[in-house]
Amino acid sequence: MATNFALINKATLIFICNGKGVSIDFLAQKSKYSIDKIKRWLDINDKLLPSIVQAKTLADCLHIPFASLYMDSKDIPLKSIPSFKKKRTVMNTACNDNSAINIAIIDVLTAFDFLMETNKELGIPNFSYIAPPSMNSNDPKVWADEIRKYLDLRIEEQFNLPTARKFYLYLRNKVENKGVFVHCFNGIPVDTVRGFAIFNNKQPIIGLNADDRYPAKSFSVIHELVHIIKREPSLCNDNYSSFATLSEEIFCNAVAGELLVPETTLNVLLLNENCKSPYNLTDIKRMADTFSVSKEVIVRRLLDIGKIDRNAYEAYSKILLEELEKQRAQNRINRVNGVSTSFPPDMGRIAIDRTSASICTALYLGYAADMYSKFDLANHLGIKLDKVDVFLKEAGTWSN
Repeated sequence: MATNFALINKATLIFICNGKGVSIDFLAQKSKYSIDKIKRWLDINDKLLPSIVQAKTLADCLHIPFASLYMDSKDIPLKSIPSFKKKRTVMNTACNDNSAINIAIIDVLTAFDFLMETNKELGIPNFSYIAPPSMNSNDPKVWADEIRKYLDLRIEEQFNLPTARKFYLYLRNKVENKGVFVHCFNGIPVDTVRGFAIFNNKQPIIGLNADDRYPAKSFSVIHELVHIIKREPSLCNDNYSSFATLSEEIFCNAVAGELLVPETTLNVLLLNENCKSPYNLTDIKRMADTFSVSKEVIVRRLLDIGKIDRNAYEAYSKILLEELEKQRAQNRINRVNGVSTSFPPDMGRIAIDRTSASICTALYLGYAADMYSKFDLANHLGIKLDKVDVFLKEAGTWSN
């Protein structure tokens, strides 16, 4: 059978790869095609073209519409990649190939542009940042208290939210209400990047890893917000349970920890429940569920407020890490064997979780104004048509 070659514009493919900061090694790894083949496709003087299937795979790897590869490069607007003072991966090691990170950043910036264009069409006022009052202190407790006031976060509301997911959405929406765009990216392991914070034309933007757990996302959104308030661009992967080595990370972790689990409230909870050291894992899980945070955050907060020592902290952390790795290993085995241990994911809800609250609202209003069809929403959100109603029902609760 003859191969159907894609008559793509090689100059455009080169332009997109260079503009997105994508390496040949990354494309080869993601596409499963050989480096030699990728090099030939990127060589404007080489007559070899990818097949239609291969070209579609390249488009998927680059997070672009397939049709873009046929266009003239001058007709393709590409976002510039912001610079970061430091780019780190897990355990603060150097990040040698930033291709996936660059694509993630551009995806989030592109999502923000979509929001601006949609709001303009809907006649919605510009999305603008409302900065908090100046922080005249270097005390994480003072920062946490001021940010709680700034976001109007109330501990009783935190305790009354039924799930970690609901708390994450509550936090995310509160942050977006202050004009900070919060949107999820995908395609990067959580151990590589958990989140980032940037200013794009004075517009603060937070990107969160879509694959992270809800409690981790809640921690990350506050951690990145501290970077925003300090006007520091950041690319972060630190777990609060680890000991960060960079001073700004230590500070942001401390503020996020105190905000999510205030020392005074934690002490009252321990007293009321007559919970004393040594704490068992059931105690730690109960506290984590109460605050809608991870068990790792609770263990670290117990260390921070002097309820456990460093040796106990490291012992708890080891147990929790082993527990997590055991669960991950079992999940991998289940996937290989085709075994499902949970209900199928509700993609309508997942679309809410990974999409900026402001975009969710804009899509809902656009649908109500007959600007978008359900098919348009399904296509934009990457969900099946029969899941759009789930999305609209929840997004509508924020828009009415």
